[in-house]
Amino acid sequence: METVVKYLLLALALTSVQISFTESRLNEKRRDKTERRYHAVQAKDNMCEITNRESKVHCYCENIEVKTATRADCWVFNGGIDETDPIWSSFTSQPHLERLTFNVRSDGALKFIPLQVIHRLKRLQKLFIHYATLNKIEKKTFTNMSTIKEITLMNDKIMELDSFSFSNLPSLVNLTIKGNKVTEIQRDVFVDLPSLRYLDLSFNSISLAHDRCFDHLNVLNDLVLEANLISVLTRDTFKGLANLTRLDLRSNKLSMVGDLTFSELWNLNELLLDNNEITYLSERAFDGLALLQKLSVTGNKLQSINEGLLEGVRGLELLDLRNNDIESFTYETIKPIHENLKMKTSVLYLSGNMLSCDCRLSWIQVLRNETKSEPLRVALDEVTCIPNTDNKNINNDNESNLSDEVKVIKNKNVFELEANGEVFQQDANDEEVISDSSSYKYEDAMKTNVNQVAVVDIPAENLLCAGEVVQNGEDSLMLSSKDESYWQPSSSFKSLSNLSLVLTLVIVSFVQ
Repeated sequence: METVVKYLLLALALTSVQISFTESRLNEKRRDKTERRYHAVQAKDNMCEITNRESKVHCYCENIEVKTATRADCWVFNGGIDETDPIWSSFTSQPHLERLTFNVRSDGALKFIPLQVIHRLKRLQKLFIHYATLNKIEKKTFTNMSTIKEITLMNDKIMELDSFSFSNLPSLVNLTIKGNKVTEIQRDVFVDLPSLRYLDLSFNSISLAHDRCFDHLNVLNDLVLEANLISVLTRDTFKGLANLTRLDLRSNKLSMVGDLTFSELWNLNELLLDNNEITYLSERAFDGLALLQKLSVTGNKLQSINEGLLEGVRGLELLDLRNNDIESFTYETIKPIHENLKMKTSVLYLSGNMLSCDCRLSWIQVLRNETKSEPLRVALDEVTCIPNTDNKNINNDNESNLSDEVKVIKNKNVFELEANGEVFQQDANDEEVISDSSSYKYEDAMKTNVNQVAVVDIPAENLLCAGEVVQNGEDSLMLSSKDESYWQPSSSFKSLSNLSLVLTLVIVSFVQ
């Protein structure tokens, strides 16, 4: 009996061990199955519903159901994300995306372009990457994407664009590389882009645009190079841009524009050269721009304009020359576009210059009365000039017609005494007042004391030039505008006259 009990206990123990082993195996299988299920779900995560707070990428979609989203705005947080991060595989959950944006919220959080994601999206049309740290766009980074229509790389710290970095993109229409640190545009950066109409390279540090660097962009309409460091342009800079209609070169470092610089741009309609450092425009600077309608050169350092400058742009309807240092602007200069300025849509801006109040501005008053353009009338009303305080042509009888500002200027001369560097102001009573500041300069005095007056407010008879004459109110004597000293005998002539008189007296005395 005792033996039987022992066998029963042994059998029970073996059974218990077997049951435990079996349960252990079952639990392990369940665990493996659970883990496999978990990883399978992770691999198929919906990019539009990422719940893991530690994820470095979070995307927001207009539709969150799998395979329904067409637009996703993704925010990249924290640094250290790389191309093998599991998050990128979740983008397969939305294969129909047409617009994809990456906004980087932390400096250095994204240091590469997620091409493995982009190339999987067979319907992608628009790609935006903002505030990444890309440094360089390597050769063929953007290539062979048949559906892409718009690429924007803004504030991504890009310093270099490699050759063929944008190539074979048959549908690309808009390309923006704005607010980066690109220093030069080499040849063959933009190749095989048969649909590209708009290229924005503004707010970079471009100082050199190689000749023919845009040679492959023969359908480009709009080129934006605003806010760079470009100082030199040649005719070959824009070679190949025969269909360009708008060129924006504002806020660069241009100091002059030479002959035929833009002659390759046969279809150019709008040229913006504002806020450069231009002191000289060649007489043939704009030759070849037969279709140009808008030319803006505000905020430069022009002191004069060649009278033949506008001969090659006779279709011009808007000319903006505000805020330069132009001293004269004659009718001969404006003559090639004079008839255009009579139309309802035309406008000419000349305010903010240093024009002299003389007969060379009389055309402004005539044009103001002839034009049908209200904007032009307003613009001409704002044109001011500096009265010539030394002009003695102005008839005293007409002086009452002048504005108070003109009278003030006529009665005050400011000059600098070179001997001791002190400035004296001489008023109408010939009183001399020593300036408080010995460092006061003549130029500053002129800018401070000369009040410009509106050209249209000056009576036409007072817009006279040197050499013109007026009739005296007392009689019909015609006086030249030259200084009275011009008509006085010279000192040498006086000496010669006195010597002749002495010799005559000596001879008479001798004869007697």
